[in-house]
Amino acid sequence: MDGQLTKLNDSQNYRFDQASMLYSQSQFLKLMTDEYIKDIKSGKRRIEDFYKALQKMSIADARSLLYIDNILSGKSLENITYDEDDYKNLLIKQLESWPMPIERYNFLIEFKAKSILPENYLEWFKNDLRCSLFLMSLIYNMVSNAAYKGRKELTAGTTNFLRYHIAIFNHHASGFGYRETIVAGSDWKVKILLSVKATYLKGRTENKELKWLDVSNHEQIEWAYDYLEKNKHIILKGVFFPETIEEKYELILASLDRLSNIESDDIGTEKNKGYSPRSYVLFSIKKAWDGQKQYDSKSKTSDGIIKIYKKNQAKLDELTKKNKITANKLINKYIEDAHKKMLSPNDQSEKQVFEHYEEYKADEKYMNMSSTEEVLPDANSTKPPIEITSPIDKKKNHHNVNVKPRPSQILCNCHLD
Repeated sequence: MDGQLTKLNDSQNYRFDQASMLYSQSQFLKLMTDEYIKDIKSGKRRIEDFYKALQKMSIADARSLLYIDNILSGKSLENITYDEDDYKNLLIKQLESWPMPIERYNFLIEFKAKSILPENYLEWFKNDLRCSLFLMSLIYNMVSNAAYKGRKELTAGTTNFLRYHIAIFNHHASGFGYRETIVAGSDWKVKILLSVKATYLKGRTENKELKWLDVSNHEQIEWAYDYLEKNKHIILKGVFFPETIEEKYELILASLDRLSNIESDDIGTEKNKGYSPRSYVLFSIKKAWDGQKQYDSKSKTSDGIIKIYKKNQAKLDELTKKNKITANKLINKYIEDAHKKMLSPNDQSEKQVFEHYEEYKADEKYMNMSSTEEVLPDANSTKPPIEITSPIDKKKNHHNVNVKPRPSQILCNCHLD
């Protein structure tokens, strides 16, 4: 038989014995088995390559697919914050439970593209506590049972909610009382969020309205927070718990942002109407703070705290040392002597006090109050105390103390005994 023969002659009749038939069948089965094993090995290699590829995906993508799979499987409560490597491991484990893991993976990818908010639309607020607080307040009813402690938890919670539940956010976030509402035309997933972004950033409380509020003044920030809380203006009450004074400051700003900036003829004082809810709160809180400062200033004087001029602090120190007496006792002695002199007949002390009033007033910029240093008398000293008279009476025992003033501001609390 040469290479040209492709068909047997019809006249020829070839008979196969049983051995030949068995051999032929065995060869055919071997061929089919080899092909089947080849397909299995190929599929196995394909699955192995698939899981190796999953190990190379980013943490953000693994988290997104894991959360989507949990949501679609009715396990959204399992969407918690894991360690970074765990997102990939949990995703692979869940895909392995499916009969056709590659097909399930492709389905999750398609669902993510159609239903999940793209990462780029989260950048403007995900690291900004003030913006995140404002957005979270728009969906307060959905998160009222949650608790977020500090900046990191709140910003992460806001980001995750909008990313995986953008449809719910869109339903609750339309309209929040700003004068100008900007409508953005785009895909349904981002249309509402872009509108909220533009409206909020253009209409939130301006920096010039907040200049009086100093984040470095902890007493003021605590007071402002208490004021807004008392008047029920603090947002996310019982949901967000600030850890630092800076976070409390951001919460104050976000709470002011949440107030409407639409003016109303019904809002304002009895004689001055036409405020917006936000502008009236700003007016009221600033006025209350100014009143509080004035009250504190008066109460400190009534509590026995006396302001000492900076240029006189060195003189006071010298006098206390020379007379072996505390600063409190020295000042009280001067006051008593001046008062007795003022009550005596033909005394000019009161007149002299008012003559020097303008000089003292000009020195107020050098005043400060906080040091409580007292110089005690020397226990070993046998010298009797020197008689002290008021410096207002310039005719008696006036001490000329040539001491160079200290370069730093001096703070002195002199409590009257």
